[in-house]
Amino acid sequence: MNQKLSNFSALLFDVDRTLTNTKREIPPDALDALKKLSQSGYQIGLCTGRGTAAIKNKILPLFPKNSFHVTTGGSQLIDSKGNVIWEHTIDEQSIKNLRKYLLENNRVATFMKNDAQYAKEPMLSNLKKHPWNCISKDLKEMTNNKVGAVYIPNINDDLLDYIKKDKNFSFKYMSDNFGNSYIDVTAVGANKAVTLKKWSKHLGIPLEKIIGFGDSLNDLEFLQACGFGVAMGNAVEEIKQIADRVIGHTDENGLAEYLLKIIQGENL
Repeated sequence: MNQKLSNFSALLFDVDRTLTNTKREIPPDALDALKKLSQSGYQIGLCTGRGTAAIKNKILPLFPKNSFHVTTGGSQLIDSKGNVIWEHTIDEQSIKNLRKYLLENNRVATFMKNDAQYAKEPMLSNLKKHPWNCISKDLKEMTNNKVGAVYIPNINDDLLDYIKKDKNFSFKYMSDNFGNSYIDVTAVGANKAVTLKKWSKHLGIPLEKIIGFGDSLNDLEFLQACGFGVAMGNAVEEIKQIADRVIGHTDENGLAEYLLKIIQGENL
C-alpha cells in the first residue's frame, strides 16, 4: 500500500548527518521544508543523540515554539526552550566511578547534562569551537547527578570491558563525520524509542502516525517504533535494512529533496 504524508501527523528527525550535512549545516532547502511542514499543521521535532546543551542555541530555535524533542540519546524529553519534561539519567555512583576510571587511564569524554556538556582539556576547547555555540563547561564544575549520556572516543577493549561490567550502563557503537569510532553511553533502558513513546503520549499522537528519519545505530529502535522509518543514503547498513524507505545522501540535499516531494503529494 502506497503511503502519503497526509496519512501521518508528525515527523521527527535525527540531527547529525540527517538534518545536518557533514559540515554540520542544515541546508536552506531543508529549513524551507521544515517551515512548510509546520505551516501545514504537522508536528515536527528532533530525536537525537545530541545533548540538550549542544542544540539549545542554534538547532532548537529552528523549530516551532510548541515543539517537543527527544534528546541525549533518548535520556530526555524536552520542550522548545530546553526544559526537561521527562528524563532517565545514569546512576550517580556509576558516573562517579566512570570519571575516576577515565582519569586514571588518561582518557577524555563528554558528559551530557541538561545545563551543559562537560569535558576536560583538550576536548573542552574543541567543544567551545563548535559552530552551534554549544554550552560547554569544565568537567571540574560538574556534579555526578542527572547525567543523561556520555560520549567516549578512542574506544578499546579495556574501556568496553569496563562499561559492560557496570549494569547501570547501556551503550551504542557510533562513528563521527570523519569515520572515527566512539560510544554513546546511557542508562540501561534509555534509548530513543523509549522516549519517543513519552513524546507520543505527551502530544497525543500515536506512534503509527509518526515518520522518523535517521542514519546511525542509535536510530534503530526509534525508526522501528515509528509508523514509517526513513534512512538517509549515508546511513549505516543496519539502518537501511530496517527502514521503510532509503533516500539521498545528506551531502547531496537528500532530506530536503525527499521532504519537498512528499509535501507536493508524492508517495512516501
